[in-house]
Amino acid sequence: MEQVLKEMLSPSNQYKVQIIKRKDGLFTTEVYRWQEDCGYEYWSSMKKGLSLIETEEGAMRLAIEHLEEYSGEIINL
Repeated sequence: MEQVLKEMLSPSNQYKVQIIKRKDGLFTTEVYRWQEDCGYEYWSSMKKGLSLIETEEGAMRLAIEHLEEYSGEIINL
């Protein structure tokens, strides 16, 4: 079963990225954007696990890159 190891929000809280450990031991990331539509509020998937990463550290670096790319914000951890 896949397991979300970490979730990071952009400074504006409009974007988030999840680091996911897959059942085969590899890691991937998913990027979401906060949406408000017709009275509903939800996280909408923007990019789903197209990269397979071998280490958690590598997944963390990629997650930060994705969050900066999609949000246009600088991420300081």
